[in-house]
Amino acid sequence: MKPPSICDLFCGCGGLSTGLEAAGMATKWAAELNPDAAATFKAAHAHAHIWNEDANILLQRCADGEKGTPQKGEVDLLCGGPPCQGFSGYNRYRSPSDPRNSLIETFLAFVELLNPRYVLMENVPGMLQMEEGRTPRLLLRTLEDLNYQTKLGILQAGFYGLAQNRWRVFVVAAKEGESLPSFPEPTHLFPRTTLFGATAFRANVVKPTHDAESLFSQLAPHTTVGDAISDLPRIPNGGGRVKADYEKRPVSTYQKDMRQNCSKLHDHQAENHGPAMLPRICAVPKRPGAGWLDLPEHLKPRNLAKHNDKRYENRFGRLWWSGTFNTIVTRPYPYWGRFIHPEQDRVLSVRECARAQSLPDKMAFVGSLKSKYLQVGNAVPPLLARAIGKEIMRAMEYEPA
Repeated sequence: MKPPSICDLFCGCGGLSTGLEAAGMATKWAAELNPDAAATFKAAHAHAHIWNEDANILLQRCADGEKGTPQKGEVDLLCGGPPCQGFSGYNRYRSPSDPRNSLIETFLAFVELLNPRYVLMENVPGMLQMEEGRTPRLLLRTLEDLNYQTKLGILQAGFYGLAQNRWRVFVVAAKEGESLPSFPEPTHLFPRTTLFGATAFRANVVKPTHDAESLFSQLAPHTTVGDAISDLPRIPNGGGRVKADYEKRPVSTYQKDMRQNCSKLHDHQAENHGPAMLPRICAVPKRPGAGWLDLPEHLKPRNLAKHNDKRYENRFGRLWWSGTFNTIVTRPYPYWGRFIHPEQDRVLSVRECARAQSLPDKMAFVGSLKSKYLQVGNAVPPLLARAIGKEIMRAMEYEPA
């Protein structure tokens, strides 16, 4: 039996496809506008046909019946994450009129044209907050008008084996007559379980069935920063190499899973910080919970020190081995979060961010250091995608991998 076919729109470097393929599916088509991300995806998914162009151009190619493009009846799962910056809580100027938000309409146009058996869309929780959730409600209503059953879930990546606090919204849809999948049950404990905002959608948060202390709970311990990156070599501020040797053997199951028999370490490179930032990084104590509040007075950022606001204690934060990562963003800049290495006076490397995202070591990123961080920060964590993919496979009546 052939594996279910995937068309991955706005695919980025390929985190979603990587996870879905690990569940047993096969990516046949993909589209990505960013050339570096498209090249990274192609190297990791050589079997897929990827278009490095605007999704609206590919939409027209499909409508014209161009050879090699996906056509109606050929796609089992249409998936993707339309660019989320217009919805992101990190964007202070987010607006319903942001032109990037219209790419959700492009995604829906693909659904209407290709009529896939199943649909999976990913986005940030910020999309639930604007105009009291008008966008997700309209999205669900449009899918229902196209004769799809729908379900919206808010998932915490840490519940599925990541060492990272990352909330994401998923919409899954199945054609009338198909089985609508459930969202996956959490498999791991995780200490960060509070979702801020999106009050109207609290019922859609996927939580463990049993309390952690329950006798019936079979959740695995949460994955830690140490589990994820403690095997990686020491590098200085601004140091590292595109390709290097591992130097150490893996010391956790997570590290073994990320290596997957990879012989070389890719992209273990860290951003260089100069005289304005490096003294602050060096001055943050090497202990759990340390951040800007622990800096000497002359190194505390003036705008933070002025209000002495403890709500922002994660800024200039140092990670610790037994803790978890903050949400991995598109640049690990110390001012915005806890991105300083537990023992070394530098920010996280590209590979360390990739490990936090569960992107496998064999995925080598194309482009500048800035571009690599961007690709990693925008990715869907494969471990989370795999958990969702298994439920979709069961709904399709396949045995998941």
